[in-house]
Amino acid sequence: MTRGTTSPVEFGVVPPIDGRASSWWRRNLRWLLPVSVLIFLLVVTSVVFTFWHTDQVAVRPGSVEEVPSRVTISGAEVYPPESEIALVTVKVSQRLNIWQRIGAEFESGVDIEPEQTFTGDGTRDELRRLNELRMESSQHTAVVVALEHLGYEIPRHASGVIVAEAMTGTPAAEVLERGDVIVGIVGVPVADLKDLADVLALRSAGQTVVLDVERAGSGEVEAVAVELIESPDEPGRALIGVGARERVDIGDLPVQIDIDSGKIGGPSAGLALTLGIIDLLTPGELMGGRQVATTGTISFDGSVGAIGEVDQKAIAAERAGVDLLLVPVPNLSDALEHVGGDMQVVGVETLQEALDALAGK
Repeated sequence: MTRGTTSPVEFGVVPPIDGRASSWWRRNLRWLLPVSVLIFLLVVTSVVFTFWHTDQVAVRPGSVEEVPSRVTISGAEVYPPESEIALVTVKVSQRLNIWQRIGAEFESGVDIEPEQTFTGDGTRDELRRLNELRMESSQHTAVVVALEHLGYEIPRHASGVIVAEAMTGTPAAEVLERGDVIVGIVGVPVADLKDLADVLALRSAGQTVVLDVERAGSGEVEAVAVELIESPDEPGRALIGVGARERVDIGDLPVQIDIDSGKIGGPSAGLALTLGIIDLLTPGELMGGRQVATTGTISFDGSVGAIGEVDQKAIAAERAGVDLLLVPVPNLSDALEHVGGDMQVVGVETLQEALDALAGK
């Protein structure tokens, strides 16, 4: 810089910006604006799809879990089998966000159901506790049925009717909860389902009756008034409007049997648990060297009851390489629709029919 010349920067003067940059923005504004809006909308949509959860869940094929490995027996000789009977599970997701809901549509063997199908009017925690109770009851019944089948005499008696589920929209749903135990009706003691049916046979739909209810958790007995409804299947027959099962108390068992169900809940492992116990207490190979799985509830009379999500269970069994799958008769057609390989599927109504199927009869 020559003497006497002053730089513009020394006086805080910034040279003018090259007009070429601003000219570029003006020339490209026509496409930059819509692209920017599109990117903004995509970002907003992605956030919404991630954090906005639907009221639906995905029901997926679960696992095949061997039973005898979960059973501990003392007080009797045990014969560990080489091939173990297995139970089959399903996986029910948490509520799906929009991305998960879209992805589930393209998954093989997945059903999308309203969460309320499983929780009813309750919460997810209430469903978990209910399934734990159902598993405990299933284990209890399986032990008794297995030991009685093997010739043991087990003293037992019914002591009430447990509310498994109140029908949505009925008066009973407003006053009864899962796990409540009906121990009386209009002053008549109720020990089993027959006692309850005998009293209801003398009543009509629309009448209000007073139940003696042992509340779930507290054990306190309360008088609960409920209006009876008419049976949807048998016109003129009065019902309380609940799904129910008997509470059965048993005496001391001659054999100590403990079952570790882990995180598996619900009642559908009943038949598998019963067969697993029988296999452990019986010499020889009940499975005949095959990989066998089963699903179905078990009752004290040895009858096998229907279960839900049999399609996912059949798919899970086939994927695991199961040779023979035993299912309740009411679930047979649905199970057969969802298998396509060499796995044999047999429907059974009783424990004896299950044993006959294993024996190839």
